[in-house]
Amino acid sequence: MTPTGNNPELAVDRLRQAKRVLLTSHRNPDGDAIGSELALAELAGAFGIETVIVNRDAAPISLTELPGVEAVVVADSLPADFPEGFDLVITVECPELDRAGFDGLDRVPILNIDHHMANPAYGEVNYLDEEAPAVGEMVWSMFKTAGVEPSLDAAVNAMVALTTDTGDFRYSNAKPRAFRAAAEMVERGADPPTISEWVHDGRSEASVRLLGEALKTLRFFCGGRLASLAVDEAAFARADADSTDTDEIINIPRAVAGVEAVIFCKQWEPGLVKVSLRSRGRVDVRQVAAEFGGGGHKNAAGCAFETDLETARTRLEASLTEILGGQ
Repeated sequence: MTPTGNNPELAVDRLRQAKRVLLTSHRNPDGDAIGSELALAELAGAFGIETVIVNRDAAPISLTELPGVEAVVVADSLPADFPEGFDLVITVECPELDRAGFDGLDRVPILNIDHHMANPAYGEVNYLDEEAPAVGEMVWSMFKTAGVEPSLDAAVNAMVALTTDTGDFRYSNAKPRAFRAAAEMVERGADPPTISEWVHDGRSEASVRLLGEALKTLRFFCGGRLASLAVDEAAFARADADSTDTDEIINIPRAVAGVEAVIFCKQWEPGLVKVSLRSRGRVDVRQVAAEFGGGGHKNAAGCAFETDLETARTRLEASLTEILGGQ
């Protein structure tokens, strides 16, 4: 039987058995992905385990100040000595294995650490906790379970993970558990104002230009309860932007009074549309993402379409209009 559960001891016990670990996360990694990877690398190091962090895509510019982030390798393929040079792969916040963007990860035993409800437990060991506010908080629990004192850097990276995945503690996952972990991280030296400045005030010029392009496409449905916006390849070109510059854009229409759900469609390469969905309250965008082969959380989810941008956008608008119309 594959060990699966929400007990951090599962993950700690499996990690201790490793000698050299490959750490990775989902494509277009966010603060929870990067922060969790960096904190996990420190924990592994405390056990004398070597780690290599490899992601398919670069992190947003807002995350380039994280301590230790220079160790994260961005590559189109796995290291040359994979798989024989590794005895464990750890996937972080990766609800499906193919979300990492690499083929062949399962040639090495996998420790799967995630908080998405739909994760199918694809690892040799699966530390899954859908009640966790962020994977960074789960990794923080691993430190305590292992009896390892986290450094200031680990506290900062875990706090970035927790802050970004709870939307600065504004989302529905900001439960007492999240605040208790945050208090511990602050006690270890994490500074919330500094982290907030990194996350929110470190935008690139290209991301601001791309925001302008996106807002030109903004449209509303259901009496203002649903907002939709999109950026196509031409918009990316005009803004001189790339995929890392889309971070935070979806939160602008989400902040409009009365908006309960937001669709953000992005096409930066031909034939592929990436979609981010956000909502508040009872509106479950996870079910919409799942309808189109994606997943996520109740109030934050995503999916992808192999079609043109307008087709993807109108299909999502129709699906969410139907849901909102029934509430």
